[in-house]
Amino acid sequence: MNSNITKRILVVILIFSMLLTLAACKKEKASAVTAPISSVPVSYDAQIAEGIDLETIINNCFEGLIRIDKSGNIQNGVATSWEISDDGLTYTFHLRDAAWRVPKNASASLGEDFVESIKKTVTADDFAFAIKRAKDPITCAPGASYLNIVEDAYAKDDNTLIVKLSSPSEGFLTTLALPICMPCQEAFFEECAGRYGLSTSLLMSNGPYFLGLFDEENGLVTLKKNEDYKGDHPALYNTVRFSVRTEDNNLKFDIMSVTKDESKKLDESYSTSRYKNAVKTFCLNASHEPFVTYKSLRLAFAQSTNVDAIVADGQARAEGIVPACCNIHAGTSYRANANIVQGPGFDMDAALTAFKRVKSGEENVKTETVGEGEDSHEGEKKDVKEKFKLTLNLKLVCLEEDVPVIKQALQDWQKLFGVTLTLSLEPYETQTELDKIIGKGEYDIAYTTIVSSDFLASDFLKRFTTEDPNNIIFLESQEYDRLVNSTYTAKTKAELSNALTTCETSLLNNGYFIPVLAVDTYIAYNENAKDVTLRPSGTIMAFYK
Repeated sequence: MNSNITKRILVVILIFSMLLTLAACKKEKASAVTAPISSVPVSYDAQIAEGIDLETIINNCFEGLIRIDKSGNIQNGVATSWEISDDGLTYTFHLRDAAWRVPKNASASLGEDFVESIKKTVTADDFAFAIKRAKDPITCAPGASYLNIVEDAYAKDDNTLIVKLSSPSEGFLTTLALPICMPCQEAFFEECAGRYGLSTSLLMSNGPYFLGLFDEENGLVTLKKNEDYKGDHPALYNTVRFSVRTEDNNLKFDIMSVTKDESKKLDESYSTSRYKNAVKTFCLNASHEPFVTYKSLRLAFAQSTNVDAIVADGQARAEGIVPACCNIHAGTSYRANANIVQGPGFDMDAALTAFKRVKSGEENVKTETVGEGEDSHEGEKKDVKEKFKLTLNLKLVCLEEDVPVIKQALQDWQKLFGVTLTLSLEPYETQTELDKIIGKGEYDIAYTTIVSSDFLASDFLKRFTTEDPNNIIFLESQEYDRLVNSTYTAKTKAELSNALTTCETSLLNNGYFIPVLAVDTYIAYNENAKDVTLRPSGTIMAFYK
């Protein structure tokens, strides 16, 4: 054979071998991805799931009727199409072929005979059962209020789901992407006998991944690629590892949330994306006296806080308490479609008037019924002014780095309240430490960053309702709860926008929050995680295409 031809053949073989090696390396590199998690969930039951970490896991292990993309828009999930009746009360969903992934170790928990009989096709009945189960008070689903307007959900056939509402809802389609609406097979659920989602053998998945393992002791959760998945959003990796982030954890994360300062210290292998999902604000503890009783006192603090003097050059003033990332519903920005909500504003004269109202006892008036008798059901009413002496011994908590920043506010408050106010300052080194204190309610005033884990404004505002575990101001107001509930029954985008603005205005005009800065957070990712997407809030990671 000609030597030149031989050399060419060898070169071609060498190049081909290099390409195969590179392809193999690339495949190996993308076979797994690692992300941080705050704690290891104990239950993976979608209908009772709560928190960012668990919602991310549910979003990757299940597929609902619809999905939400990185821009906040609605995409097809198991439903390929749907129709809405002219009166907005009936939704008809058409489902594609979808399959349940039955755990390989399910036989040990449920018996081989039952596992062999499991129906592996995802049907409309599975979605109907999930919605009904979430609505059932016995389930105690944290998101059950979202489904209050659902009157009925049933299967017309295996591939057709009918949902009937009591009133039209502008945001109902978006609700269907929540964990509470993920499918649940009734037969499998009942067979688990109260153990559903408590182990890997007691959870069927229809999403791109399935739950591989969770190890609370070692702080690890693993998702595995679901080979039975039939949808349009296949897994990007063979394995997704979530690990609890600790100081002595040397694990290098492929994708993680970082602050602006932390983003500057990352090595060159990381890129970052910015999310406008947080607000720095003063919070007044609505469960502590005197704030729980005296609205005028809360307003006195709000009106004597010169926010413009606190905001430094180059910083963005908050446009309200709701972060800019939040949407009215999927694909429609709340802040771009509603007025900026600033609250009472800086006005020392108004603050002084409010303070005098409290100090004089004018606001400390109650109405008593007197002279009740057989001929009088209500009796005669009179106002009774109680003896009152105002003394303010308050604790303000904040980060150590923010102490110089809030000195201006402290000086203004001291000018207004004088010797009436004794304010003890309790700074913390890290946001984690500060969050723990605030979460326990061990403060009167807090200056802190509130990060939105939600991409809907209604979800963000819901966290300040009476029963919400994330209610960091500990507000118990039936009126505010009613306002938030009205956002779930809004019939049009304009009505929903107005309802959301009314909720936000209520929080600010009652002096529970004094928003100061619009804060950005960052997602850092390396080459391995570049295709991972997140919702507009910078939360709920999608490890699928």
